[in-house]
Order: sequence, then C-alpha cells, then structure tokens
Amino acid sequence: MPTLSSPLDKRIYTSTWPNIHAYRQFSLKMSSLKASLPTKVQWKNPPAKPGEAYQPSLIEQIANVFTHGVCILPAVYATWLLMQRASTPTQFWAGLIYGIALVLLFTVSTAFHTTCCLCNNSRMRDFLHRGDRAMIYIFIASSYFPWLSLMPNLSIAAEVTSKSSSSLLPRILSSLGVSTLVAADLRWLVWFLAAMGILYQQIFHEKYKWLETLIYVLIGLLPSLPFVHGDDFQGVWELKLGGAFYIIGLIFFKADGRIPLAHAIWHIHVAFGASMHYYAVFTYLMG
Repeated sequence: MPTLSSPLDKRIYTSTWPNIHAYRQFSLKMSSLKASLPTKVQWKNPPAKPGEAYQPSLIEQIANVFTHGVCILPAVYATWLLMQRASTPTQFWAGLIYGIALVLLFTVSTAFHTTCCLCNNSRMRDFLHRGDRAMIYIFIASSYFPWLSLMPNLSIAAEVTSKSSSSLLPRILSSLGVSTLVAADLRWLVWFLAAMGILYQQIFHEKYKWLETLIYVLIGLLPSLPFVHGDDFQGVWELKLGGAFYIIGLIFFKADGRIPLAHAIWHIHVAFGASMHYYAVFTYLMG
C-alpha cells in the first residue's frame, strides 16, 4: 500500500482504490479470455493420414452439425406427408420405410457430428461414425424401395431397338445372356448389396477409403439402370437430377482437408439430392 502524506490523499485513495482494483481484475480476465480464443477462424485442418479419420476444425464441426441438423424436422414432416398421401398398403409401407431411413440419415449424421464437437468419448464417436457410414447404405436401399415396389414391371429389354440404339446397356445385357432386366428383380438385391456394403465398412473402417467410395457409387448406380435408361415414365428426370447432386457431392466427400467446409458442402448436396428424390416419390408414386 502506498504512503499517504495527508488526510486528502487518504480520502482520494480510499474512494478510487476499489475502482482501480476492479478495473485491474477485469483487465486480467479479458486478457485471459483473449488468449484462449483463436486468433483467426480455421476453415480446415490438414488432410487425414492413410487409415485415419479426418479431424475437422471447430467451424467445420459446427457447419457439419447445422447442415444436417436443420433437415431432421422437415424429414419427419415429409414422412408424415407420405403416410397421408398413400392410398394402398403397399404405398404406405414403401413410403414408411423410405421416410424412416430419410429421418435416420439426418439424425445419425447430426448425432455423430455433435458428439465430435462436444464429446471426448472416442468409443462413442467411433460407434456413431460407423453408424453414420452404415446409414448411407441403408438410405441408398430405402431410396430405391418405393420405385422397386410400386413400379415392379419397369424393365430394360436386351433387344436393341431404334430407341435404345444409342445405349450400350441393352448390348451388355445381351452379351451376358440376360433378356430383360426387371425392376422387381432388384427389389431385394439392393438390400443385399447394402448389407454387404455395411459388412465391408464395419470390417475395414477407415481403410481403403477410395474403394469404400467406389462401393457407394456402385450400389447407388446399379439398381438405377431400369430407371435412368429410359425417359418414358414420370419422375425419371427428378431421379437423374437427384443422382447428379449425389455424384457431384462425392467430390467434396473426398476433399476433407483440401477444400474448406468440404463435408458440410457434401451434406448440402445430400439434402438437395434427397429432396429431388423425395419430390419424385411423393408426386409420382403416392396417391
């Protein structure tokens, strides 16, 4: 405490010391807070090493949570609309399976990214990460299920006609000895492929990532052949546009650490692709 030479000095010191002390305490707290905050926003981290998962920056984690979190309630409402529009038991169950998978896709993804952002439990993160990847396969299969169930007679003939002469698919079917590829034949095959994809993903989690992506593409595209081959039924262009969103989104799915917010951009492509496919199911298959 400083030496006070007069009563006036004592009064001045007594009246100003609490304010000076409080100001110093506030300054120390603000200095500590500033030191704990990042000096700049880190939009991405370095790419993951082979066999390891990418570690997103904080802003990436927030974006990942937001971009799929905002889709959960709309997906629930969209599922309810499918139930209301269905006019037959087959439509009801096809729409219900599709809608549940749609809701779970966004819910599991949001839960995983929220856990990564807030929780240090590595076992929980790994469990939800595996679940997030498995939901991709389940969603692919369930997206086809309404079409394969409600349009079972849609087919591709191996015979080359004037309409199909520009496509290689009929020629490939003919060379394989397949006369006709019918949508109904793929109804359960797509679920079998999804199960095999999940099994592979659980065994080789975070290994051979490009092979894993290739499996996603193959399982996503092969069952679509009866649909995208022709333009003679309603909904084909919505299916093609939705598929284009997914395919373009894969560029960002594989660009973590190279493109800022790459995974969140992938989420946005998934949301748009799912919206286009939902519109087609709701408009052309239900009611």
